[in-house]
Amino acid sequence: MKKTRDPEKTRAHIIEVAFGEVYRKGFQGVSIRDIVAKTDLTTGAFFHYFATKNDLGYALVDEVIKKVTLETWIYPLAAYKNPIQGIISRYRKFIETVSDDFLTYGCAINNLTQEMSAVDTEFGEKLHSVMRLWIEGLEGYLERAQNEGYLKEKSDPRKIAEFIVAVHEGSFGLAKSFRDKKILWSSYYSLRDYLESVSGKSEG
Repeated sequence: MKKTRDPEKTRAHIIEVAFGEVYRKGFQGVSIRDIVAKTDLTTGAFFHYFATKNDLGYALVDEVIKKVTLETWIYPLAAYKNPIQGIISRYRKFIETVSDDFLTYGCAINNLTQEMSAVDTEFGEKLHSVMRLWIEGLEGYLERAQNEGYLKEKSDPRKIAEFIVAVHEGSFGLAKSFRDKKILWSSYYSLRDYLESVSGKSEG
């Protein structure tokens, strides 16, 4: 009896394989043939799900990179009474659990932004949208911190949110360049000290 393919699972499998390939080799360094070779699909079947390679790239940003970014840096902050301590704790936890692959290949959103923003307008817009969601998510929690007295009144939540993302992305890129986790720890301690300097009341 002929096996019936589940379109949703097949599409998800293509995206999973493609993300791994793009993460290791860069978007321009990967061909559709490379991706198809790691699935049980034909090239013709691939084009049933994605009309072009760029369409697949856009899906990676919309469905993988955005999800990972929000689940790593924004959604967990809801569990913290003091959002500033939550931001500090999440960064520390990330460094403690970061894989060797991260030091070798870097941050996916950072990599694609550097590689594709100037090459393809839609790629750039989608990546910018994810960065904006990250910044706005942090800004929202910092505004909550300010309203509850955990952030000094004169502080600007938007500027602090932008600074946090800049520190993250800059340290990720530098750690990849040097393949040295010490750079992540250095940025963590500096960011922690800064956030504590603009904090208001202590928790509890």
